[in-house]
Amino acid sequence: MMADGRRFQQLTDDPASESHPDWSPDGLRLVFTSDKTGRGELFVISREKKDAKWGVPHQLTSTDPESSGKWSPDGRLIAYKHARGLLIIPAEGGEPRALVDAQDPTLPASPVYPARSKDSRTVYYLAYDADQHASFWSVPVTGGKPKLLVRFDDSSRQTSRVEFATDGERFFFTLARYESDIWVGDLSISRHR
Repeated sequence: MMADGRRFQQLTDDPASESHPDWSPDGLRLVFTSDKTGRGELFVISREKKDAKWGVPHQLTSTDPESSGKWSPDGRLIAYKHARGLLIIPAEGGEPRALVDAQDPTLPASPVYPARSKDSRTVYYLAYDADQHASFWSVPVTGGKPKLLVRFDDSSRQTSRVEFATDGERFFFTLARYESDIWVGDLSISRHR
């Protein structure tokens, strides 16, 4: 729909749970997560041109991703998190390739959510270490050693959501301080006859 709420258009009509859409840079495709196969997978839906009718979604992954897909600015690749690590897959389909191996014992933090650079050459990602401290990293889209950019050492001030955005110079994220109240309630059961 338009930003003002006009021209609402439903793109899928499926009983599956569908979520986390991400627009391609040209505005002609959407990648989203759907559980229509029985597990969450990435699907892509396309149209020929703006204002054209949307086609039928096609399944992009068969590896049960653990995060939503994020387009590269050139529209050629989609990055996502999987149990194997941080993966990229061609937008048209094909074999995914690992950028960050989650099983690498030298890796101090495990990736949880990707974002892309403006020039399509770098993938940024949020990661958590064994103590659940958050950090931001970068890795070249061609592969290589991940580079630590920011680490949140204060355990009382961590990112409260995995989603973030970046322009390549700044990170935009939700920072939280967890607080709670404890309440006690009495359970009263009355029986009516």
